[in-house]
Amino acid sequence: MRQLIFNNRLAGSARLGFQRGVHVFSQLASIMIPVYIVTALLKLTPALDYISGLFQPFMKYLGLPGEAAIALVTGTFVNLYAAAAIIAGLDMTGRQLTIIAVILGISHSQIMETAIVGKMKARPWLVTPMRVVFGLSTGMAVHYFMPV
Repeated sequence: MRQLIFNNRLAGSARLGFQRGVHVFSQLASIMIPVYIVTALLKLTPALDYISGLFQPFMKYLGLPGEAAIALVTGTFVNLYAAAAIIAGLDMTGRQLTIIAVILGISHSQIMETAIVGKMKARPWLVTPMRVVFGLSTGMAVHYFMPV
């Protein structure tokens, strides 16, 4: 009898876990697939070259290509999944991926997390710029101290 109850619980938990996993996958796919497609299409137009040219002077201090600015802005203001979709569409080295991951690990989803910080009675006007500055300065440090 106990074995039957255990098996029913296990099957119910597995079913619920599978359903939740499919739900999360569909949410992530609904963000990542369109962003990846837009990035791939931008690579076929002069728009991505134009945007990367604008940001290249700053991005060189981070050791990143100019087009990585789009991923940084998206990750900072939207979320990490959208940034991951953009990064997947770019040609980046392992070193560059490490740098951008460090930056976005510190400074990501600012709009949503600023609301959370405000609810925690912290000072969002102070915390948000600090995260951006710390993220970028840590990215620069990784660029300068990480072996090529």
